Amino acid sequence: MLAILAADVVGYARLTEVAEEATHVRLRALRFGVINPCIVSYRGKIVKNTGDGYLASFDSSLDAARCAVALQHEVAAVQSREGHDRKIQFRMGLNVAQTIVESEDIFGKGVNIAARLEQSAPAGGVVISDEMFQEIKDRLEVAVEDLGLLRLKHLSRPVHAYSLLLPEAERLPPSKASRQAKVPFIAVLPFRTQGESPEDDYFGDGTADEIVVALQSIRGLFVISSTSTFPYRTGPIDSQRIGQELGVRYVLSGSIRRADKQLRIGVELTDVEAGVVLWADHYDGDVSELFEFQSRIATRIVWSIAPQVREAELKRALRKRSDNLNAYELLMKAIDFMYRMNFFDFGRAGELLQAAIALDPNYATPYAYAALWHIHNVAQGWGAEGGPDAAEAARLAAAAVDRAPADGFALAVLGHTKALLFKDYDAALDLFDRALSASPGNAMAWTLSSGVYGYLEEGQSAITRAEQGLRLSPADTQAYFYLMFLGQAHYISGNFDEAVVWARKTAALNGRLSANLRVLAAAYVASGRGAEARAVAKTLLEIQPRFQLSAYSERCPFREGLRERFIDHLRQAGLPD
Repeated sequence: MLAILAADVVGYARLTEVAEEATHVRLRALRFGVINPCIVSYRGKIVKNTGDGYLASFDSSLDAARCAVALQHEVAAVQSREGHDRKIQFRMGLNVAQTIVESEDIFGKGVNIAARLEQSAPAGGVVISDEMFQEIKDRLEVAVEDLGLLRLKHLSRPVHAYSLLLPEAERLPPSKASRQAKVPFIAVLPFRTQGESPEDDYFGDGTADEIVVALQSIRGLFVISSTSTFPYRTGPIDSQRIGQELGVRYVLSGSIRRADKQLRIGVELTDVEAGVVLWADHYDGDVSELFEFQSRIATRIVWSIAPQVREAELKRALRKRSDNLNAYELLMKAIDFMYRMNFFDFGRAGELLQAAIALDPNYATPYAYAALWHIHNVAQGWGAEGGPDAAEAARLAAAAVDRAPADGFALAVLGHTKALLFKDYDAALDLFDRALSASPGNAMAWTLSSGVYGYLEEGQSAITRAEQGLRLSPADTQAYFYLMFLGQAHYISGNFDEAVVWARKTAALNGRLSANLRVLAAAYVASGRGAEARAVAKTLLEIQPRFQLSAYSERCPFREGLRERFIDHLRQAGLPD
């Protein structure tokens, strides 16, 4: 058992936007003058630095908690001389759990929980798991606040947590009610420019317009028109006031700095109901290709904020009574239940998706997710043999495309269905081309397209596409799904050790994904690690007790030679014929 401390800098993108080099110098000074010595003094070890944060491990939970408190005290003292807009503050998460230790990293669900608890902490604060609190509560010298059960990103079960009440910690503002829309509304404010030329203002307006157009491609997200946001082109940006005046949940604001031929664009997404910044980032580029640059930024922003918006909407839906949900909210709950990958919740997800379809028969997205539900039902071994799930997945995916012919996600799900369940590779390739033409920034389309290229033994293309999907949506609640495809692509390419790495990362996020367990078992065998392969095969059989290679071989989507190698590796792992 190890105690894990995860920390990062609050508002790092904003700090670097104001003074990038100075922020880097001050953070480096804190790291070597305060953070590293403090962790060593409490018998801890820095596992890795993450640019704007770090991960540390301790043998003792009490040492870890005391170190976190001391670090917040010392950092606050050093930063007290800085202005508020330059002050470096950390938020921290603590957990204790069994951990996979490698030479330069640690893995496991316990590490993920610490990282997710850190995201729930206020600036200057520390949030600890119930497991750690129960170990140290009689020896902890600071007061705590019981946060109850927190639903954390990428985790199927809520986590009971406590916040340490430190004088340095900022109190998060209470939620403020605003007009409750059936689907989320977002306002994109005209981007502020720091140049004196009118062309700079035009560029700021044009960038915002490009983002508005790109956001409008996201089904279920309503975007306020640019004419409605034009009055906010000047004056102070009060996101909560603007959100209330426009009746929106989210406000996206940005700034543009021009230096010779270089541009830097900073963006920030605010949840006006909660009064918190969900996401912030900046983008650099050359001014010579303005229109191409606007489009590229818009695409990157859309697929960076989309997971943040989906996560916030899911939390909002989970707080509502089940008998008071619209189709969109039913869909959000269904997605959450489906990707927990346990039998009971998965069945509930199917019911919610059918309810969403019945409530709004013209809404394409529930049809697409319902198709994925049937695909997972096959992959997890929970469906009946003989193809009823395959036929229903094809029907639902086609229905989604019929209702939204230019929806990249719907097209990608249909393509995945054709490739995985029917081995119709040519049709799948055509559908993925259409999906990525319609939505070039759609992370799921890139990831699912990796599958068909892998099935055709085009390993490098499969790797490139899986990497692109992961790059476009690193914070998605379904990130383990992207990781699984990358592990599969490396296995197909013969990079067995690399396949093990990615498949293990997938298992750390979701240990019940059967498709990933098959890849991991096969990759272990191919790497000469038979004992580990057999352990994975045992886990797979606990999830799929009726699994047989003879039945699976019939539906395995790989081409013949690749399929035979894969089945042989699974047989060597101990899976029954």
